[in-house]
Amino acid sequence: MRSRSKLLASVFATTALGAAMAMPALAHPSGFTCSGTLAAPKVIPPGVYGSVSMPSGSLCAVNGSVTILAPLKLSSGAGLGVFLGGSLTIQGPLTVGPGAAFGNLGNSAPINVNGPVKVDSNGAFIVGVESPYAPIVSAIRGPVTAQDASTVQIHNTQIGGPVKIDGGGGDNAIIDRFFGPGSNFNDLEDNQILGPVSETGYDGIWAGIIRDKIYGPLTFSDNAEPPLPPGSEFVNEYDIGSNLIFGPATCDDNNPAPNMGPSSGSPSIVHGPVRGDQAATCTGTPAGKTGPPVV
Repeated sequence: MRSRSKLLASVFATTALGAAMAMPALAHPSGFTCSGTLAAPKVIPPGVYGSVSMPSGSLCAVNGSVTILAPLKLSSGAGLGVFLGGSLTIQGPLTVGPGAAFGNLGNSAPINVNGPVKVDSNGAFIVGVESPYAPIVSAIRGPVTAQDASTVQIHNTQIGGPVKIDGGGGDNAIIDRFFGPGSNFNDLEDNQILGPVSETGYDGIWAGIIRDKIYGPLTFSDNAEPPLPPGSEFVNEYDIGSNLIFGPATCDDNNPAPNMGPSSGSPSIVHGPVRGDQAATCTGTPAGKTGPPVV
């Protein structure tokens, strides 16, 4: 999916949001309310904010260093992005509401969430782009939980808790607007995850778990990709490989079975049994292209 990630970053950088200029950081104890829209996005000036409000349907971006001294909730259909060269720190949990979208599309724009992340139905959560073997850039100090999300993409991030993705794969209007349909895939790459990883019941077009250090079990079960139209740039595949897993790995009842495509990588190092009716393909194949397991 590397070309797709680069395409998303390029499109994002050339939207109307990218016209904003960097501004000096200021203290804003009274907070900030996003008044931008999909048609006319606004920029959150650099600074420290007591709180940030993201009403339903609002759309804003961070262009510089922004710290929010409170939890952040993106209401239904709201969007918040971080430009290349910017950074965002949230002192508390992050909630991505139904149909909302949050994230950055470049590893030079770190995101730090000092609490758990929750992604609701058809929400989109994106941190970074594919950067194989690059260092950790962002941090989430709590679990990541997604229920029926459109897309969860996390790269080069330390996650201080389990990652649990249940269901999902539908469209997100903000992602469709800026990147076009077909961007609702799940991807966990080059992360350090301090807890189990579970992905079950996902119906999106692709999913990858590659080059991660997982300090707990891996479960990948009951996921089913939809039929692809003739001439699609995608192929039906799940890619899992080159991981270091401190626990068992379980793969059951996925359609297609994992690692039947071209980019599954080398077999993972699994400190535990490999289980399930797809155990033979669960952790990568030597013919993959992503390189040796993380050590």
